[in-house]
Amino acid sequence: MIIRFILIIFSLFFFNNFCKAQKQRHIFKRYTNNDLNNDKILDNIEIEEVQCKNNYIGDDDYMKCRIVRIDLLKKNGTSSFYASNYDIVPCSDCSEDSTDPFKALKIRKNGFSLVLTYKFVPEGTKMTEIITFKYDKLSNNFILHKKVRTLESYKNGEIENKTDVQTIKDFGKIYFSDYR
Repeated sequence: MIIRFILIIFSLFFFNNFCKAQKQRHIFKRYTNNDLNNDKILDNIEIEEVQCKNNYIGDDDYMKCRIVRIDLLKKNGTSSFYASNYDIVPCSDCSEDSTDPFKALKIRKNGFSLVLTYKFVPEGTKMTEIITFKYDKLSNNFILHKKVRTLESYKNGEIENKTDVQTIKDFGKIYFSDYR
């Protein structure tokens, strides 16, 4: 009787953990028809949504964090390079006006850019950030190439724009997976 009870408890524990491991992934955006490293083979970028845990104050059940994954493929469909970043695309409603800061991913020759927009409610200020990564053939990796930050604010009824551009000369060599 005790052995049967232990076996039932063990089976339930194993089954519960197995079900958790089989949890479906939610892909927020998928980009599959692009050649990211200029080798004439289509590569993949996907942005996955996951439940935020211990990242933000309050751990809101509706807030979704984002993981960006890059997969460069060979002709036979296997991966020649894989990288992910948990910090580059913020959560689904991190902006002060509770809107999604992620606006677009633009694929360009030998790289890509992420477009993020934040709105600051009290001042009516909008910040747009364009983060560009370029493929480096020598390291077989994506390196931060440029960051452009534009602040748009309203003062005395006039729109004021300030743009700050940073390049690799300003921040050094930063790999995609290391970007914070």
